Amino acid sequence: MSKKKSSAPWTPMRVICTAGIIIFIAAVIIAIYMMANNMGQAPGIDFGPGQYYYTDIPGWQKYFLPNHYDNPVPLGILIILFFVWGVLMYRLWDFLDRKL
Repeated sequence: MSKKKSSAPWTPMRVICTAGIIIFIAAVIIAIYMMANNMGQAPGIDFGPGQYYYTDIPGWQKYFLPNHYDNPVPLGILIILFFVWGVLMYRLWDFLDRKL
């Protein structure tokens, strides 16, 4: 006679996997919706999101040069925050990798 093991229905790993699958499916649905409705395009030009050669866009300076918008945060602070965020995410990834 074999004895069946009863496993907990929601272990932390199962929750993480389920959440990942749900987020992935939601991202795909949102991406398809945005592509179908031409969202994310700059008004007045026919280049879509993900355009790699920005200088091919007519009048690209008004979209991509620093004086296009006013940012009250200095560029140096933004760069520091970028690297701090990267270090934090690396530490979280390392922590999760060791725990799971």
